[in-house]
Amino acid sequence: MNFSDHLHQVINRSRAFYAATAPGHFLINVNVPTEKVPMPPLTQFDLETQLNQWLELMLQAARPEWAVKTDLNDDTVPQICPRFGIAEHTAWLGTDVMLQETTCLPVPLLNSPADFSRLNLNPDTRWFKYMKAGYDYLRSRQDGSFVLSVRGTMMPMDIANALRGDELLTDFILNPDFVHELMRFLVQAIGWYYQQLLSWVDKIEDGYIFWLSGGWIGGKCLGHVSNDLALLCSEQIYETFGLPYETKLSQQFESVFYHVHNERMHFLPHLIKLPNLALLEITNDPKTPAPIEELAKIFQSTGSASLMLHLTSEQLRKHIKQFKQRNVFFDVECSDRADAADIIALVRAHSRPLG
Repeated sequence: MNFSDHLHQVINRSRAFYAATAPGHFLINVNVPTEKVPMPPLTQFDLETQLNQWLELMLQAARPEWAVKTDLNDDTVPQICPRFGIAEHTAWLGTDVMLQETTCLPVPLLNSPADFSRLNLNPDTRWFKYMKAGYDYLRSRQDGSFVLSVRGTMMPMDIANALRGDELLTDFILNPDFVHELMRFLVQAIGWYYQQLLSWVDKIEDGYIFWLSGGWIGGKCLGHVSNDLALLCSEQIYETFGLPYETKLSQQFESVFYHVHNERMHFLPHLIKLPNLALLEITNDPKTPAPIEELAKIFQSTGSASLMLHLTSEQLRKHIKQFKQRNVFFDVECSDRADAADIIALVRAHSRPLG
Protein backbone atom coordinates (compact mmCIF):
# COMPACT_ATOMS: atom_id res chain seq x y z
CA MET A 1 0.00 0.00 0.00
CA ASN A 2 1.42 3.39 -0.93
CA PHE A 3 1.62 6.36 1.43
CA SER A 4 -1.36 8.18 -0.09
CA ASP A 5 -3.68 5.16 0.14
CA HIS A 6 -2.67 4.51 3.75
CA LEU A 7 -3.23 8.14 4.69
CA HIS A 8 -6.67 8.06 3.08
CA GLN A 9 -7.64 4.96 5.09
CA VAL A 10 -6.35 6.50 8.32
CA ILE A 11 -8.43 9.63 7.73
CA ASN A 12 -11.60 7.67 6.91
CA ARG A 13 -11.33 5.50 10.02
CA SER A 14 -10.42 8.48 12.22
CA ARG A 15 -13.28 10.57 10.88
CA ALA A 16 -15.72 7.80 11.78
CA PHE A 17 -14.15 7.35 15.22
CA TYR A 18 -14.50 11.01 16.22
CA ALA A 19 -18.03 11.22 14.80
CA ALA A 20 -19.20 8.12 16.72
CA THR A 21 -21.93 8.64 19.30
CA ALA A 22 -22.00 5.05 20.55
CA PRO A 23 -19.13 3.29 22.39
CA GLY A 24 -17.03 0.38 21.18
CA HIS A 25 -15.05 2.06 18.38
CA PHE A 26 -11.28 1.52 18.40
CA LEU A 27 -8.23 3.04 16.72
CA ILE A 28 -4.72 1.71 17.17
CA ASN A 29 -1.09 2.79 16.92
CA VAL A 30 1.51 0.01 17.07
CA ASN A 31 5.08 0.56 18.24
CA VAL A 32 7.45 -2.00 16.73
CA PRO A 33 11.01 -2.51 18.02
CA THR A 34 13.76 -1.54 15.62
CA GLU A 35 17.40 -0.60 15.85
CA LYS A 36 17.49 2.94 17.21
CA VAL A 37 19.62 5.64 15.64
CA PRO A 38 21.12 7.44 18.66
CA MET A 39 20.67 11.18 18.94
CA PRO A 40 23.65 13.15 20.28
CA PRO A 41 23.01 15.35 23.32
CA LEU A 42 21.18 18.57 22.53
CA THR A 43 23.81 20.42 24.57
CA GLN A 44 26.38 19.69 21.85
CA PHE A 45 24.60 21.97 19.39
CA ASP A 46 24.55 25.71 18.89
CA LEU A 47 21.02 26.11 17.60
CA GLU A 48 21.82 29.50 16.14
CA THR A 49 24.17 27.90 13.64
CA GLN A 50 23.42 24.15 13.81
CA LEU A 51 19.62 23.99 13.91
CA ASN A 52 19.35 22.25 10.55
CA GLN A 53 22.03 19.76 11.54
CA TRP A 54 20.05 18.84 14.65
CA LEU A 55 16.83 18.48 12.66
CA GLU A 56 18.50 16.32 10.01
CA LEU A 57 19.70 13.94 12.70
CA MET A 58 16.17 13.82 14.14
CA LEU A 59 14.79 13.02 10.69
CA GLN A 60 17.31 10.23 10.08
CA ALA A 61 16.57 8.77 13.52
CA ALA A 62 12.86 8.63 12.69
CA ARG A 63 13.14 6.86 9.35
CA PRO A 64 13.87 3.33 10.71
CA GLU A 65 10.86 3.65 13.02
CA TRP A 66 8.68 4.46 10.02
CA ALA A 67 10.21 1.76 7.83
CA VAL A 68 9.58 -1.08 10.28
CA LYS A 69 5.84 -0.29 10.17
CA THR A 70 5.52 -0.33 6.37
CA ASP A 71 2.20 -1.94 5.28
CA LEU A 72 1.01 -2.60 8.84
CA ASN A 73 -1.92 -0.21 8.24
CA ASP A 74 -2.58 0.98 11.77
CA ASP A 75 -4.20 4.39 12.39
CA THR A 76 -1.09 6.55 12.25
CA VAL A 77 1.16 7.89 9.52
CA PRO A 78 4.89 8.72 9.48
CA GLN A 79 5.18 12.23 10.89
CA ILE A 80 7.70 14.60 12.42
CA CYS A 81 7.94 18.06 13.94
CA PRO A 82 10.70 20.10 15.60
CA ARG A 83 11.11 18.96 19.22
CA PHE A 84 13.64 20.25 21.70
CA GLY A 85 11.87 19.71 25.02
CA ILE A 86 9.28 21.06 27.37
CA ALA A 87 10.52 24.66 27.36
CA GLU A 88 9.60 25.19 23.72
CA HIS A 89 5.94 25.34 24.78
CA THR A 90 6.59 28.64 26.58
CA ALA A 91 9.88 29.99 25.19
CA TRP A 92 8.05 31.71 22.31
CA LEU A 93 6.95 34.22 24.98
CA GLY A 94 10.57 35.29 25.39
CA THR A 95 11.79 33.12 28.26
CA ASP A 96 15.35 31.91 28.54
CA VAL A 97 15.94 28.19 28.11
CA MET A 98 18.34 25.76 29.77
CA LEU A 99 19.42 23.05 27.31
CA GLN A 100 19.73 19.54 28.73
CA GLU A 101 21.01 16.38 27.06
CA THR A 102 17.61 15.30 25.74
CA THR A 103 15.30 18.20 26.57
CA CYS A 104 15.21 21.86 27.52
CA LEU A 105 13.83 23.60 30.61
CA PRO A 106 12.23 27.05 30.93
CA VAL A 107 13.74 29.81 33.06
CA PRO A 108 10.94 31.72 34.86
CA LEU A 109 10.44 35.16 33.35
CA LEU A 110 8.11 36.67 35.96
CA ASN A 111 10.11 37.14 39.14
CA SER A 112 7.28 39.23 40.59
CA PRO A 113 3.79 40.28 39.47
CA ALA A 114 5.34 43.60 38.44
CA ASP A 115 7.16 41.77 35.63
CA PHE A 116 3.89 41.14 33.82
CA SER A 117 4.78 43.89 31.34
CA ARG A 118 7.70 41.75 30.10
CA LEU A 119 5.23 39.48 28.32
CA ASN A 120 4.47 40.20 24.69
CA LEU A 121 3.58 38.36 21.52
CA ASN A 122 6.54 38.80 19.25
CA PRO A 123 7.46 36.58 16.28
CA ASP A 124 11.07 37.77 16.65
CA THR A 125 11.70 35.91 19.91
CA ARG A 126 14.50 33.37 19.50
CA TRP A 127 12.49 30.21 20.16
CA PHE A 128 9.56 31.30 18.03
CA LYS A 129 12.04 31.62 15.18
CA TYR A 130 13.62 28.23 16.00
CA MET A 131 10.25 26.51 15.73
CA LYS A 132 9.28 28.23 12.48
CA ALA A 133 12.72 27.63 10.96
CA GLY A 134 12.53 24.02 12.13
CA TYR A 135 9.26 23.44 10.30
CA ASP A 136 10.62 25.25 7.24
CA TYR A 137 13.66 22.95 7.15
CA LEU A 138 11.66 19.75 7.63
CA ARG A 139 9.26 20.87 4.90
CA SER A 140 12.24 21.29 2.57
CA ARG A 141 13.15 17.63 3.25
CA GLN A 142 9.71 16.20 2.49
CA ASP A 143 9.81 13.46 -0.14
CA GLY A 144 6.29 12.06 0.04
CA SER A 145 7.09 9.63 2.86
CA PHE A 146 6.09 11.71 5.91
CA VAL A 147 3.97 14.67 6.99
CA LEU A 148 4.63 17.61 9.30
CA SER A 149 2.69 17.13 12.52
CA VAL A 150 1.40 19.47 15.21
CA ARG A 151 3.85 19.75 18.11
CA GLY A 152 1.22 20.94 20.61
CA THR A 153 1.21 23.42 23.47
CA MET A 154 0.12 23.76 27.10
CA MET A 155 -2.94 25.16 28.82
CA PRO A 156 -2.77 28.61 30.51
CA MET A 157 -2.19 27.30 34.04
CA ASP A 158 0.73 25.13 32.90
CA ILE A 159 2.35 27.95 30.94
CA ALA A 160 1.86 30.30 33.91
CA ASN A 161 3.81 27.82 36.04
CA ALA A 162 6.69 27.89 33.55
CA LEU A 163 6.67 31.70 33.45
CA ARG A 164 6.37 32.24 37.20
CA GLY A 165 7.94 29.09 38.58
CA ASP A 166 6.51 27.51 41.71
CA GLU A 167 5.83 30.98 43.13
CA LEU A 168 2.58 30.57 41.22
CA LEU A 169 1.41 28.12 43.88
CA THR A 170 1.43 30.89 46.50
CA ASP A 171 0.11 33.44 44.00
CA PHE A 172 -3.10 31.40 43.82
CA ILE A 173 -3.67 32.36 47.47
CA LEU A 174 -1.84 35.68 47.91
CA ASN A 175 -2.18 37.29 44.47
CA PRO A 176 -5.32 35.87 42.83
CA ASP A 177 -6.00 39.05 40.81
CA PHE A 178 -2.54 38.80 39.26
CA VAL A 179 -3.12 35.15 38.41
CA HIS A 180 -6.46 35.90 36.75
CA GLU A 181 -4.84 38.70 34.72
CA LEU A 182 -2.08 36.31 33.66
CA MET A 183 -4.59 33.63 32.69
CA ARG A 184 -6.61 36.06 30.59
CA PHE A 185 -3.46 37.11 28.77
CA LEU A 186 -2.43 33.50 28.17
CA VAL A 187 -5.78 32.56 26.63
CA GLN A 188 -5.12 35.26 24.05
CA ALA A 189 -1.43 34.38 23.71
CA ILE A 190 -1.92 30.64 23.22
CA GLY A 191 -4.60 31.31 20.62
CA TRP A 192 -2.15 33.56 18.78
CA TYR A 193 0.79 31.16 18.93
CA TYR A 194 -1.21 28.07 18.09
CA GLN A 195 -2.59 29.71 14.99
CA GLN A 196 1.01 30.28 13.86
CA LEU A 197 1.81 26.64 14.64
CA LEU A 198 -1.09 25.38 12.52
CA SER A 199 0.12 27.50 9.62
CA TRP A 200 3.51 25.70 9.68
CA VAL A 201 2.23 22.11 9.65
CA ASP A 202 0.53 20.04 6.95
CA LYS A 203 -3.21 20.49 6.76
CA ILE A 204 -4.60 17.23 5.42
CA GLU A 205 -8.13 17.41 4.10
CA ASP A 206 -9.88 19.29 6.91
CA GLY A 207 -7.61 18.14 9.75
CA TYR A 208 -4.10 17.59 11.05
CA ILE A 209 -1.70 14.86 12.18
CA PHE A 210 -0.61 15.18 15.82
CA TRP A 211 2.87 14.32 17.05
CA LEU A 212 1.81 12.71 20.32
CA SER A 213 -0.46 10.16 18.65
CA GLY A 214 0.63 10.16 15.01
CA GLY A 215 -3.07 10.10 14.24
CA TRP A 216 -5.43 12.42 12.38
CA ILE A 217 -8.08 14.65 13.95
CA GLY A 218 -10.44 16.69 11.79
CA GLY A 219 -11.22 20.37 11.99
CA LYS A 220 -9.34 23.10 13.80
CA CYS A 221 -8.09 20.99 16.72
CA LEU A 222 -6.23 22.29 19.77
CA GLY A 223 -3.76 19.62 20.79
CA HIS A 224 -2.06 18.08 22.34
CA VAL A 225 -2.40 20.28 25.40
CA SER A 226 -1.53 19.66 29.04
CA ASN A 227 -1.90 21.07 32.52
CA ASP A 228 0.59 19.10 34.61
CA LEU A 229 0.38 21.66 37.42
CA ALA A 230 -3.17 20.52 38.09
CA LEU A 231 -1.68 17.31 39.50
CA LEU A 232 -0.22 19.36 42.38
CA CYS A 233 -3.29 21.48 43.07
CA SER A 234 -6.68 20.96 44.64
CA GLU A 235 -9.85 20.62 42.63
CA GLN A 236 -10.84 24.10 43.86
CA ILE A 237 -7.67 25.65 42.43
CA TYR A 238 -8.24 23.92 39.09
CA GLU A 239 -11.89 24.99 39.02
CA THR A 240 -10.89 28.60 39.77
CA PHE A 241 -7.72 29.14 37.75
CA GLY A 242 -7.65 26.27 35.28
CA LEU A 243 -11.00 25.16 33.92
CA PRO A 244 -12.57 28.60 33.19
CA TYR A 245 -9.63 29.66 31.04
CA GLU A 246 -9.26 26.27 29.38
CA THR A 247 -12.94 26.54 28.52
CA LYS A 248 -12.47 29.97 26.92
CA LEU A 249 -9.52 28.67 24.92
CA SER A 250 -11.27 25.46 23.87
CA GLN A 251 -14.27 27.42 22.60
CA GLN A 252 -11.99 28.90 19.92
CA PHE A 253 -11.47 25.43 18.41
CA GLU A 254 -13.58 22.67 16.92
CA SER A 255 -11.95 19.92 18.98
CA VAL A 256 -9.40 19.43 21.77
CA PHE A 257 -6.80 16.68 22.27
CA TYR A 258 -5.77 16.70 25.95
CA HIS A 259 -2.81 14.90 27.60
CA VAL A 260 -2.94 14.02 31.33
CA HIS A 261 -0.98 11.81 33.71
CA ASN A 262 -2.31 8.85 35.64
CA GLU A 263 -0.48 9.73 38.87
CA ARG A 264 -3.29 12.05 40.01
CA MET A 265 -6.71 12.11 38.39
CA HIS A 266 -8.75 14.07 40.93
CA PHE A 267 -9.36 16.97 38.53
CA LEU A 268 -10.48 14.85 35.56
CA PRO A 269 -14.22 14.93 36.41
CA HIS A 270 -13.93 18.71 35.96
CA LEU A 271 -11.63 18.59 32.92
CA ILE A 272 -14.06 16.42 30.93
CA LYS A 273 -16.55 19.31 31.04
CA LEU A 274 -14.38 21.12 28.49
CA PRO A 275 -16.25 21.95 25.30
CA ASN A 276 -15.21 20.06 22.16
CA LEU A 277 -13.05 17.48 23.99
CA ALA A 278 -12.22 14.99 21.22
CA LEU A 279 -9.56 12.76 22.82
CA LEU A 280 -8.19 12.42 26.33
CA GLU A 281 -4.82 10.68 26.60
CA ILE A 282 -4.02 9.04 29.95
CA THR A 283 -0.27 8.55 29.94
CA ASN A 284 1.84 6.15 32.00
CA ASP A 285 3.83 7.62 34.87
CA PRO A 286 6.88 6.02 36.48
CA LYS A 287 6.22 4.11 39.69
CA THR A 288 2.45 4.18 39.15
CA PRO A 289 0.11 1.36 38.15
CA ALA A 290 -0.35 0.87 34.41
CA PRO A 291 -3.68 2.26 33.17
CA ILE A 292 -4.94 -1.27 32.51
CA GLU A 293 -4.64 -1.92 36.26
CA GLU A 294 -6.75 1.15 37.06
CA LEU A 295 -9.27 0.86 34.26
CA ALA A 296 -12.33 1.11 36.49
CA LYS A 297 -10.95 4.27 38.12
CA ILE A 298 -10.09 5.79 34.75
CA PHE A 299 -13.54 5.03 33.35
CA GLN A 300 -15.20 6.50 36.43
CA SER A 301 -13.10 9.68 36.31
CA THR A 302 -13.47 10.37 32.60
CA GLY A 303 -17.19 10.11 31.92
CA SER A 304 -17.82 9.23 28.28
CA ALA A 305 -14.69 10.91 26.84
CA SER A 306 -12.88 9.09 24.05
CA LEU A 307 -9.59 7.85 25.50
CA MET A 308 -6.06 7.24 24.33
CA LEU A 309 -4.40 4.54 26.45
CA HIS A 310 -0.94 2.93 26.43
CA LEU A 311 -0.51 -0.80 26.95
CA THR A 312 1.31 -3.86 25.67
CA SER A 313 -0.06 -6.21 23.05
CA GLU A 314 -0.44 -8.94 25.66
CA GLN A 315 -2.38 -6.63 27.97
CA LEU A 316 -4.69 -5.68 25.13
CA ARG A 317 -5.31 -9.30 24.13
CA LYS A 318 -6.22 -10.16 27.70
CA HIS A 319 -8.51 -7.21 28.37
CA ILE A 320 -9.92 -6.06 25.04
CA LYS A 321 -13.51 -6.95 25.94
CA GLN A 322 -13.34 -4.52 28.89
CA PHE A 323 -13.03 -1.59 26.49
CA LYS A 324 -16.38 -2.10 24.75
CA GLN A 325 -18.01 0.57 26.93
CA ARG A 326 -15.75 3.33 25.56
CA ASN A 327 -14.20 4.60 22.33
CA VAL A 328 -10.44 4.09 22.64
CA PHE A 329 -7.32 4.92 20.65
CA PHE A 330 -4.85 2.20 21.70
CA ASP A 331 -1.11 2.93 21.73
CA VAL A 332 0.42 -0.55 21.83
CA GLU A 333 3.95 -1.81 22.46
CA CYS A 334 4.54 -4.90 20.32
CA SER A 335 7.28 -7.51 20.34
CA ASP A 336 7.81 -7.57 16.55
CA ARG A 337 6.05 -6.99 13.22
CA ALA A 338 4.08 -10.25 13.39
CA ASP A 339 2.81 -9.34 16.85
CA ALA A 340 1.86 -5.88 15.56
CA ALA A 341 -0.04 -7.28 12.57
CA ASP A 342 -1.89 -9.69 14.83
CA ILE A 343 -2.92 -7.03 17.37
CA ILE A 344 -4.15 -4.70 14.61
CA ALA A 345 -6.33 -7.52 13.26
CA LEU A 346 -7.65 -8.21 16.77
CA VAL A 347 -8.59 -4.56 17.31
CA ARG A 348 -10.31 -4.34 13.93
CA ALA A 349 -12.29 -7.49 14.74
CA HIS A 350 -13.50 -6.13 18.08
CA SER A 351 -14.19 -2.56 16.99
CA ARG A 352 -17.53 -1.37 15.78
CA PRO A 353 -17.29 -0.56 12.07
CA LEU A 354 -15.27 2.53 11.17
CA GLY A 355 -16.35 3.18 7.60
